[in-house]
Amino acid sequence: MKSDWSDQSVIVTGGAGGMGQAAAKRFAEAGAKTYVLGRTLEALEATARLSDNITPLVCDVADSESVDKALARILQDGPPHALVHTAGINTADRFMANRDPAKIASEATWKTMLDVNVLGVVNMIQAVSKPMAANGGGRIVVVSSTAGHGFDSYAGVPYTASKWAVHGLLFTARAQLSAHGIVLSEYAPGEANTPIVDKRPIQPSKEHRQTMIQTADCADALFFIASQSHSIGLIQLPAYQPFGGMPPEIPTPWLSPQKT
Repeated sequence: MKSDWSDQSVIVTGGAGGMGQAAAKRFAEAGAKTYVLGRTLEALEATARLSDNITPLVCDVADSESVDKALARILQDGPPHALVHTAGINTADRFMANRDPAKIASEATWKTMLDVNVLGVVNMIQAVSKPMAANGGGRIVVVSSTAGHGFDSYAGVPYTASKWAVHGLLFTARAQLSAHGIVLSEYAPGEANTPIVDKRPIQPSKEHRQTMIQTADCADALFFIASQSHSIGLIQLPAYQPFGGMPPEIPTPWLSPQKT
């Protein structure tokens, strides 16, 4: 496992906060020239203040022209050695059917979810793969979700559909990229205490959040995966969460007993 990333460059999407920010800090501390991509410069600058090795670049991963512009800036310093793609969204309207119309996923939600969560992955992989291949190879780690491996009542229909698409994309693209010296890996965390949780229709309690996977845990996992010479598919779950998703009723200390 490689622990010294000096003289290596790493791109981290979703770098303005959450696991992206934590991952950027982790790679920068290991010596990597780290580029953090996100849509808001102010938030990216907060990440950049964590290390002199971090460079903020405004980029919307759902917009291929924005991605190309950011990559052109990065290539001025040389080809990237690794891409850690954490960018992803969720929304409060998560249902296909519900008594409350506001909870039914709108057409705009579906389009935005697929643009960011699926096409964002496509845009970033296509942007970095050519310079990586020309440089002899590289590492790509994409954050998916356990929602892309099973049923998750908390995640909602559009998000779950997008993450199943990402899992299938990575499963298929792995061998194609390997032929060009690029190692493609997938990190699928379960409940993680990131800003995406703030979009839930019902907010978890403080105790619940404390038992989730924390962003520093995500950063360690992403660093471990990117430091391997082989492809890894890693599913990480908090101790209480069953594999395959989060059923509506589970025994947890922060939930009131269900009435029968």
